[in-house]
Amino acid sequence: MSNETWCIAGGENGADRRLADALLRGGSTVAIVGRDVAPFALLVDDYADAIMPVELTATTPQALAELRESIELNIGEVTHFGVLLGELGQGTAEQVAERLLGKLKVAGASGAAGVDERADRWPADAQLILVREAAAESGASDQLAENADIEQRIRLAAERSNLPVPAVHVRDLEGLIRGASVVAPR
Repeated sequence: MSNETWCIAGGENGADRRLADALLRGGSTVAIVGRDVAPFALLVDDYADAIMPVELTATTPQALAELRESIELNIGEVTHFGVLLGELGQGTAEQVAERLLGKLKVAGASGAAGVDERADRWPADAQLILVREAAAESGASDQLAENADIEQRIRLAAERSNLPVPAVHVRDLEGLIRGASVVAPR
C-alpha cells in the first residue's frame, strides 16, 4: 500500500485519467484537477474516498492556494504534484527544459511577493513530477537520458536564478502507469 498523495493536473486524450487509475490501483490517494471533472466519475465510483476530482475555474494565486487547502483538508498533504506536459514535453531535452523554465519564470514574475509565500507553503518533502509522453522515435534508454538532462537543466537554472523549485523529476507516462518508481536510482 502506498502512502503517496498525488495531485495531477494537465493531460490530453485521457492521459490524466489513465495515470490516476494506475496510481489508485497502486494504493495512492489522488486529487485530479481539471476544467471538466466529468470524465473522472467512474474513478470516483471505483475508488470512493481515495480520489478527489477538483474543477479548476481560475488559476490566480488565491484560487490555487484555496484549491490546495481544499485538497489537503479532504485527502491529506500532497507528496507528489504530477503535471502532464502534453505538447510542452515534446522535443529535445534542451527545448523541453527551455519551455518549462520559461513557464516557471512567468509564474514567478506574476507576483514577486506571492512567489515567496508559495515557496514557504510548498511541502518540504513534496516532489514535482513532470510527465512526458514517450517520443515514438526514441528508445527507453534515450528517453531516460533526456529526462535526466531536463531535470539537470531545471535544477541548474533554478539555482542560478533563485527560483523556488522543489525536487523535480521528469518521467514518462507509460513508465508511471506500469508502476515505475518516481525517483530513479542514481
